[in-house]
Amino acid sequence: MKKTLLLTHEYYPFKGGVARYVYNLFKFFKDQDYLVVCDHQEVDEKANIIKTRMLWPYFWPSWLPAFFRLKRIIKKFKIEQIFTPNILPLGSIAYFLGQPYIISLHGLDINLALKNKPNFSKKILNKAKKIIVNSQATKQIILDIGIAADKIELIYPSIDFDCSADEKQQEIFAKKYNLGPTDKVLLTVGRLTKRKGQDLVIEAMDYLRNEFSLKYFIVGQGEEKEALRQLIKEKNLSDRVFICDFVDDQELVCFYHLADIFLLPSVNRREDVEGFGMVFLEAAACRRPIIAGKGAGVSEIFSSDEIISVDGGDLRQLARQIRGLLKEPKIADKLADRAFIKYQSFNQPEKNSARLKRILN
Repeated sequence: MKKTLLLTHEYYPFKGGVARYVYNLFKFFKDQDYLVVCDHQEVDEKANIIKTRMLWPYFWPSWLPAFFRLKRIIKKFKIEQIFTPNILPLGSIAYFLGQPYIISLHGLDINLALKNKPNFSKKILNKAKKIIVNSQATKQIILDIGIAADKIELIYPSIDFDCSADEKQQEIFAKKYNLGPTDKVLLTVGRLTKRKGQDLVIEAMDYLRNEFSLKYFIVGQGEEKEALRQLIKEKNLSDRVFICDFVDDQELVCFYHLADIFLLPSVNRREDVEGFGMVFLEAAACRRPIIAGKGAGVSEIFSSDEIISVDGGDLRQLARQIRGLLKEPKIADKLADRAFIKYQSFNQPEKNSARLKRILN
């Protein structure tokens, strides 16, 4: 395999969707086949991971100092090609470095790039050796701007960690959050942003508070954290809704298994759309019933027999579906079982990694 530079803002152990996507693609490779260059604060340097600053706000372009550092890295480590899951600005660096490069696209990234720098973004895509997309929906975005279909490769997200339940750990977790025998648990995992719909679930909590003893866990980080906290306070739900910022994989699995329903009622907002959403796979792997926003990339994988879809922003519809699943646990269990079966047939991390390796050869 050609020695590859993985140039990324996000990488494991950061838990973002892009970080997990690229980590799962590369984790089956030999360390000597690739070098990771990353600037995320949660990533530590290792034998094949270099941590370096990518952006400098007082330079124009902001990535110019990183460009010269990367030229030295490419020469030192005899890099033959670049893979980056970031079209702007890291795709810009790859474009000018002169090495063959592969771009990975995920939804929001390409929409923002086409909005802010449409002409240059098309140049980056046209010059790329290959373009990896995470869903048919993302693929259609670049087909619509004239990118050749034979340049595009679809590799769906996958997960590769243990989703089995640990009963003792579950008991510890339940005690930690004071979960009672009659409590019903809702869970959202994802970036804290307006599009993900955590605020809508909080509104639904308020709507249903007299019908069920509900607790809602919001796992993630993002710019909407303070706004969500304020909404929780306004609705007098501070003892019922919890925002959990930093969660490792073992804790995340506990959250999934404690949940009665996994919800991500995403709302597509112009450029900001749900390209796929790896958390749906995680919820399905843990056999949780799923409520998702319509129009998300998840509809490419799960049918209406496997998940429940709601119109983004429709509070009454969301509350009605939550009520229905909580009152009909047999229906909820059937949905969860069907989603789990689909997950098993769909999730192929090693095969996905092998596909990428063939592209990189």
